[in-house]
Amino acid sequence: MTRRAPRHFRMANIMDTYLVAYDICNPKRLRKVARTCEDFGFRRQYSVFVCRLSATDLVRLKSRLYDIINLQEDQVLFIPLCGKCADLIEALGIPVERHDAKDVVIVM
Repeated sequence: MTRRAPRHFRMANIMDTYLVAYDICNPKRLRKVARTCEDFGFRRQYSVFVCRLSATDLVRLKSRLYDIINLQEDQVLFIPLCGKCADLIEALGIPVERHDAKDVVIVM
C-alpha cells in the first residue's frame, strides 16, 4: 500500500501563475516594489511580472507589497492565469520565454 502525503501538505505544494502589474507614484517606492517582485517572479515589462506562487508565497508577496505601497496613491494587480492562459502568452518584438522555463526544483 502506497502512503500519500496529508492533504494539507499536497495543497501547499500547488503553484499558480499570476500576472503582477503595478502603478506606483513615488520613485523610491517603485524601486522597492520592483525589487520585491523580482524576489518572486520574472519581469516581463517594466511594471509587469509573471510569478509562479504557492498560496504561502502569494500571501508573503502581498504582505511585503502592502508594507511598501501607499494605499491611496498606488495600485498592484494580481491577475491569476490558468496553465493554458500562461502558455498562450504572446509578444510582438522580443520573444517571451515560457513562464516556467526558469523554475528550479531542488531535491534534497
